[in-house]
Amino acid sequence: MNKESNLNPAEWFQHLIAIAEKAPVQRYEELVDLHKTTLKQYINALNQITKEQADVVGVDGRKRKIVVAHIMGWEEWQIQVFVDPQKEDRLKRQLHLQDYRDPQTGKVMDFSSVDSFNAHQEKLYKDWSWKDIRKKAIATANLLHSFFPDNPSNEWLKFLNDGPTREWHITKDKTLTIPGAWYLWMVSLKHEAIEHRKDLHL
Repeated sequence: MNKESNLNPAEWFQHLIAIAEKAPVQRYEELVDLHKTTLKQYINALNQITKEQADVVGVDGRKRKIVVAHIMGWEEWQIQVFVDPQKEDRLKRQLHLQDYRDPQTGKVMDFSSVDSFNAHQEKLYKDWSWKDIRKKAIATANLLHSFFPDNPSNEWLKFLNDGPTREWHITKDKTLTIPGAWYLWMVSLKHEAIEHRKDLHL
């Protein structure tokens, strides 16, 4: 499945849509494969970015290191959900941008919008060095990946398949209706592989 590394954004989205529309077990297997390829590319990209490049303002108006911190911040929140003993309830709140635990203060926070969460991440990491952001981003991405083994438990599959659904306008012409946990997983791959590809030099 190395071919995904060469897909352009339109092809990548079509591939993800095809995966999303498959039966849960096959969907899981193919998404695990896509995650492996995506993670490898993402970490390689992070390791290629120099300190000077990380401080350059990217295509969306933020420094590249803040774009990486943004990806890391969303993945960190997903991990918070996945490790929570009450992850089903925590997932429902996360989908409404509620019950985020600030990693530096431990404060529980809700957000009014995606932009407000992104602004909080920029505030958290604006004074961090690129070396430290990169180190934490790689560790966070690897930790998120560890939740999706090749042979998942029935309990984990049940969590992914049950719970609230999400209407995801994945492209201009396509809306997916998928369980919230699948949505979080797929969004993390979109962040790493497509959404910020210019800033990551993918």
